[in-house]
This record gives sequence, structure tokens and C-alpha cells, in this order.
Amino acid sequence: MLWLLVLLQGASPEPAALRVRPGAITEGIRCRGAPQFSYELYVPSGFKPDRAWPVLYVFDPRGRGRLGAELFRDGAEARGYLIVSSNDTESDNPEAPNGPVVNALWSDTHQRLPIDPKRRYAAGFSGGARLASRLGLALKGDLAGILAAGGGFAPGQPPVRDLPFAVFASTGLTDFNYYEMRRLAASLEKLAARYRLEVFDGGHDWPPAALATACLEWFDVAAMRAGSLARDPNLLGSVFAREMSRAEELEASGKRVEADELLAALVRDLEGLYDTEAADARRSSLGPRVKQERRRREKLDQRDVAINARNDQVITRVVAGDELPALGRVLHDLDVARLLEEARRADYDGASARRRLAHIEVQTSFYQPRELMARGEWRRAIVVLQVATTVDPESAFAHWQLARAHARRGSRREALGALEKAVDLGLRLPRARVEAEADLSSLREDPAFGRVLSRLPD
Repeated sequence: MLWLLVLLQGASPEPAALRVRPGAITEGIRCRGAPQFSYELYVPSGFKPDRAWPVLYVFDPRGRGRLGAELFRDGAEARGYLIVSSNDTESDNPEAPNGPVVNALWSDTHQRLPIDPKRRYAAGFSGGARLASRLGLALKGDLAGILAAGGGFAPGQPPVRDLPFAVFASTGLTDFNYYEMRRLAASLEKLAARYRLEVFDGGHDWPPAALATACLEWFDVAAMRAGSLARDPNLLGSVFAREMSRAEELEASGKRVEADELLAALVRDLEGLYDTEAADARRSSLGPRVKQERRRREKLDQRDVAINARNDQVITRVVAGDELPALGRVLHDLDVARLLEEARRADYDGASARRRLAHIEVQTSFYQPRELMARGEWRRAIVVLQVATTVDPESAFAHWQLARAHARRGSRREALGALEKAVDLGLRLPRARVEAEADLSSLREDPAFGRVLSRLPD
């Protein structure tokens, strides 16, 4: 593997040296001045240190730097981007040092890599998306765009008029944050901001690799509009042809609303850069039923948001009510049985049911159990987690949480059963991590616990 030594004069007295491997991921690069933070770096195979390159900073909510680098690798190679993926960003942790992490990455990479100051971008998933939006607002124009995946802007820091960066937003069709991402797109539309919303078939996750590549391509188109990248007729023509083909496929499969949204986005993206008359004509041919179906979906979404708020109240009664209701009562009040039945449908109504189930699941497998277990309210935590395992019997994480709660309550057999189920479903926590878990200390002398541990990775 070819190595290049990048020497750039940074803020430090001595030149900053960084060994990079073009066409490969360089792992665990420590930040100068803050060595407790590190990142994964991908540079394209054609990388040369004598020119400036666009850069994408990646903020995963669980610090999975390798995952971020791999996700954008193909797009970075095709479009010529540097990928800087943090190993330290976190979501849902008020004590996470995200600010110092971002500062360290920014300083280190600007000292050691040839970065184009007009083409700096950030990508984040969930809480990482909120971090990316905060960075964009704080830099006041020094960030050209963000990818907001499965999460919108940070609370209290909404999009503003004359937003200084472009926004590529993505959400899974059954993401519990789907409605938030729709609202974000509507806000950006009203503000006349440069944006794109892509909905993919999936849940709360990063977009698929092909969509990540399309995001970098979209950033390039936005850079052409801004004048920071020379107009490339070949790229623009390729984008137009591909998206028109996608729209045709959507229409042919009966997804006329999705086709209309794609065509509208295509016109918005390429207006003034490429002839979009064919896309406008295609939209006109879709007919009035598209508007009717869109209005129906909007009403359905509004209903679901209201039901989610009501369901939060049901869960709150389990968490903080004077009496602890039985599991069956909670499932009835949440309408779980009917939702599970409706979720089998392949249409938008089925997706609606799956989103409502996802909202229940994230509340009952993560947020509420975290608070209850921190307070030592194991019995309530068990009921809440049993809701989660009913909603999603295939959730290894929910069964892992349930094992911890049962063990703390002294229900050894139930704890072992839940732990074994979690492993059956693919729990991949390291063996040492599970063995050292304080909540499972009552199981350590049981031979069955040892047998479960033996199935976990080192």
C-alpha cells in the first residue's frame, strides 16, 4: 500500500506530519493537542497533497468512526472527498465532550490536510445530525453543507432565513423521527433554503451507501450553484438522467407521490444549471390524484403525531403513576395488537403503523428504562421493557436491557432467559463487557451464565 507523507504548516511551531494511505482508511489518527480524541481518515486513491480537497466530517452518535468512513468511502473515491470520521462523538449523553471533539478534529485536520475552505461539509446521524447543524450555524458560512440523517436541527437552534449551508436530509420510511424530518423539509422550503429530503426503505439509521454517495454528488451540484466548483455538464446530465429513471420506476410501481416528490426535488436542485423541462412535463402528467394522496398522507401523519403524544402519556403512567398497571393493560392502551396487524401492510398505511410501533419501541427499550434503572425501579423497568419486546420480539438490545432489570430484581431464571435470547438475536457486546456488567453480578456464579458468555466475542 502506497503511503504519502503530508506536510503542511499549521498553527504549531513545527510542520504537522500525517501519513496517509490513498485509497484506504487510515485508522485511529490522534488529534494533535487532544490525543484523547481520534478519527478514521479516508483519502481518495488519486490524492495529492499539492491541491486543496473537499472534506466531510462524520459524526456518528455512538462514535463508530470506522462505520462512517466505510459508509462514505465509495462516494469519496468517486467524487474526490476526504472523509474524517470521529471515534468520539456521542448522542443521548449530556456529558459527552462533543464540542471539544469537534474543535480537536477541525484544528488537527486543518493543520495536517490540504482542505478546500469553500467545500467543508459535515454529516451526522440522529444526535450527530444535531451536532452537524450546530456546527454549521456556529461557523456562519464556513461550512458549505450538512447531511442530517435521521435527526433534524438541535433544540432551540432551528433553521434560519439565509441559512449559510445546504442541507441534505435523509430518513427511513419507518424511522420514529420521520415526522421530524418531514417538518424540517417543510421549514427549509418556507425559508427558501437549499435542501433535499430523501426517504429510504428502512428505520432509524444512516442512509444506505448508495444514498451516501448521492449526498456527496448533491453537495457537488450545490457547490456548482454557489460558484465554488466549476460547472460539470457531464455530472449534471448524469444526475438528471438517473433521477428521471428513478422517477419512472417509482411511477411504474405505483408510487406516484414519491415520483412527484423526486421530480420536484430534481427541478429545484438543477434549476439554472441544467434544462429541467422534461422533469416539469413528467410531473404534469402524473395527474391530480397525486395531490389528493399527498393530502391524505399529511392528515395521516398529523393523526400519528397526535397518537404518539397520547401514547407517551400512557407510558408515563407506567413510569411515574401511583400504581403500576399490568402489562396487558399497557399493551391494550397502546393499541399494540392492532398496530402489529396493520404493520404487515405494504402500503403507506402499513408504514404509518410501523412508525408508531417504532416510536413506542424506542421509548420503552431505551429512554424510559434508562431513567427507571438509574433510579433502581426495576419492577417498572421490567414492565416497560416487556412492552418493547412485545412490539419488537427481535430486538437484541431490548432483551439485553430486560436481562439487566430481571437480574437486579433477583429474578435469576428470567434474567438468564432474556440474556440468552439477546445473544440468540445477535447481541455482539464483548464477553468482558457482559461479564463485568454490575447489573448481572447475581448471575456470575451460575454455570448457565458462563455458557452464555462463551457465545460472545472476545
